Amino acid sequence: MTDAFVENFDQSLAAAFGALVRATKAAGRLPADVAFHRTLDETVDRRLARTGERVLHAANALWMQGRGDPAAHAIAGVDDVAVTHDGAWQTAPGFRAVVDAVDTLLERIDVGLDAVLKTDAHRHRTSAAAKRVGAQSAPLVTTVPGARGDFRLVHAQNMPRPQLAFADAVDNSPSTPFVWKLRSKPHARVPLDHGLPSAAVAATPLGRHLNALGIARPDGVTPPGSGAATPVSGDAGLAALPHPYEFEIRNHEPPAWLLDSVVPQEPRAWDATPFAFVDTRAQLDAMLAHLDTAREVAIDLEHHDYRSFQGFTCLVQLSTRTHDFVVDALALRADLHALNAITADPARLKVFHGAESDIVWLQRDFGVYVVGMFDTYHASHVLNMPHHSLAHLLAEYCGVRADKRLQLADWRIRPLPAEMLAYARSDTHYLLYVCDRMRAELLERGARLVGTSLADPDAAHFGELAGIDHVTSALQPLELVLARSQATALKTHVKEGYDAEHGLGAGGWARLLRKWRHALAPAQLAVFRALHQWRDCVARDEDESVRYVLPNHMLFTLASKMPAEPAPLLAACQPTPPLLRLHAADVARLIARARARADARQAEFRDLAQAAHDEAMPPPVHTRFADQDEPPAQLSAEPAADVLTDELLRAAQSLAKPHATLFGSAPHPAPVPAASPAAERARQIRAGLVLTVAAPIRVISGAAEPEFTLVTAKRAKPAPAAAAVAPKPAVILSESFQSPPTRAAPPAAAKRKSTTEALDLSAIDLSDHESRKSPEARKPPKPRKRTRTQSSKEPAPSAADVEAYDYRHDAVDDAIGETRAPQPSKKSKKKKANFDPYAAKDTFDKRPNRSRVNNKSGNRSLSYKKA
Repeated sequence: MTDAFVENFDQSLAAAFGALVRATKAAGRLPADVAFHRTLDETVDRRLARTGERVLHAANALWMQGRGDPAAHAIAGVDDVAVTHDGAWQTAPGFRAVVDAVDTLLERIDVGLDAVLKTDAHRHRTSAAAKRVGAQSAPLVTTVPGARGDFRLVHAQNMPRPQLAFADAVDNSPSTPFVWKLRSKPHARVPLDHGLPSAAVAATPLGRHLNALGIARPDGVTPPGSGAATPVSGDAGLAALPHPYEFEIRNHEPPAWLLDSVVPQEPRAWDATPFAFVDTRAQLDAMLAHLDTAREVAIDLEHHDYRSFQGFTCLVQLSTRTHDFVVDALALRADLHALNAITADPARLKVFHGAESDIVWLQRDFGVYVVGMFDTYHASHVLNMPHHSLAHLLAEYCGVRADKRLQLADWRIRPLPAEMLAYARSDTHYLLYVCDRMRAELLERGARLVGTSLADPDAAHFGELAGIDHVTSALQPLELVLARSQATALKTHVKEGYDAEHGLGAGGWARLLRKWRHALAPAQLAVFRALHQWRDCVARDEDESVRYVLPNHMLFTLASKMPAEPAPLLAACQPTPPLLRLHAADVARLIARARARADARQAEFRDLAQAAHDEAMPPPVHTRFADQDEPPAQLSAEPAADVLTDELLRAAQSLAKPHATLFGSAPHPAPVPAASPAAERARQIRAGLVLTVAAPIRVISGAAEPEFTLVTAKRAKPAPAAAAVAPKPAVILSESFQSPPTRAAPPAAAKRKSTTEALDLSAIDLSDHESRKSPEARKPPKPRKRTRTQSSKEPAPSAADVEAYDYRHDAVDDAIGETRAPQPSKKSKKKKANFDPYAAKDTFDKRPNRSRVNNKSGNRSLSYKKA
């Protein structure tokens, strides 16, 4: 919206609605047969054509703005976005994109109107519509269940954003440093420029800010250990500013009364304690005048960070022994630096509980620093208490049960409900009394345990104090608490940057990714990083928290699904965050681009990996040996010396078929002398190939000393060495069999370790082989009885006692069947119904009638007799 539109909002809004109404009425008055009228009058046709071009140009301008993509294709005509009905409704290709663009424009208009109507300049408007849109609703209470009890979430609708009215503009940029807000230094022991960087930062944003504050920077005045020792980094001139009260805090001496014995002072009754809500400058001055008379002040803060990137302080609670104050930090944000007159006074004790964040918020929002602090959180640790929360301390020392159900309340609500005011006031009302009790306990334990060693777990006083191994003085526990509180007061606010490359930092994508328990593919990881960076940029620009822009679970959902269009993107995030709906088209294009870049990079990596693999592993190359190669020395053309007699050779040849089928159906031709040396060497290799054949015992007649025997009994014990006879060599067939190369089989007697005698192969009986060809020989013989296993104590059987094995097919099957385990019959295979032991109470006896043990599985089964 333009400045003129905002300044003359009523007139501009009325003019916009008037133009919209006139255009709608004019379009409604057009006849249905416009095309016919254009053919009748040329002037009407020209005017309608010019008007159509103007409307198309305006529509394309809105289309480009709604899409947010300058490269988007323009609308060529009505046909690109029309909805037609020809038997069924059909939409043009660009219809859905136009609808998304219109939704985006309406969301932006709504956001713009909301921002204008909620500013102070338009709160006086008397229009009823404006009151309905711009007014804040009454506080709403929502109960949220939790592990430690229910929480009450107090919020309101149409709540204005306070940061829009801040006098100091909010700076969320990660490239500019945080600068001080204070322009004076109360209770200073060194000037404000002490420890500042030298003139090297004069031309940087930091230097210009220091010049605006009127602070001189002497060259090289940087105390040792100061935060200003960090050098200037980057082109933006980022430099770490030191703590302005660093010298005062490090050299602070606690007042004498703080180290003396204390008598705890009971807090005043809740209703009898004066209370004031401070939201004007006059009330602030009156409060400061009262605080100046107090020796101890209890301080606490209430913060809001859901609708702001860095967050801001909403309330400051302060309590003395007699009064309670709650300061509206939103209304008095520019004036609260005056609190330094109280918080920086070294003679006044400031009591906090868990001030790690409070110290940083005071610096960031108001330029307030604390000198001389006592943190009851550190005291609870030194006293080794079981719990360290303020609620536990109130219950322990005051007997008050604090209501912490309002921790999730929205502290921007104005006016504050009475319940929220009471909650904020209770945080500091009892804190000074808690400090007295803890100081007294620290001094008492220190005096009682002087000279005592607390490091030994078996010591009598082990665990009474934490962080102290040996008590050297009565003040040591209290001094330890003050030292830890001093370290907390030295904390400084540092703006949160963003590391897009490595995702480092508290808000970096690497830390969030470690919490996700599911793996992401390379494309999903690229989309996750792109969305995380987009969320951070939008949150900084709009001054919203990253949780408001896009919650973590929705971020992982979009990274997993990777929708490339606005419609599925919005469907994946329900309820849709307002800023995501506003930038839906931009986010969809961002996802598509991130996914495309990741896919291209993966393809590039695959190509590089394949190239590296091809370079490391070259393709195989076939190499043919030359014909002139010399034959290997180990090859010999001499025939095998270990051959059988001619009688055995003829008997073995009679067993073979007329045509060998080992290497084909046709017999191999006799070797023909080759002309080349390589062919001659191949023939010599084939001539040296042997085939080992075991001759059956049945085909040898008159064998008095068999070489090997297969028996149905188990392996016998070997005979004495004196009776053993060296076996005959294996049968070797010559080249006439054309057999493939095989290893020579070891002697059968060496394998079986059984007693055998020499075999006379002088005669071979082929009658059994010839008889097997007749049909009568194929009748199955009677099965032999199973031979009993030889006992280890019985003598080994001799060669004459061993029965020769029958090689007939049926006998082989019978012998193999005898060695198999007996198979159960079909009746025994039927399984009985499963027994239910819980049903045996009424139908069976309690004791089993029979028990069986499965020999294979070892399971025991019980059978019961029916009653």
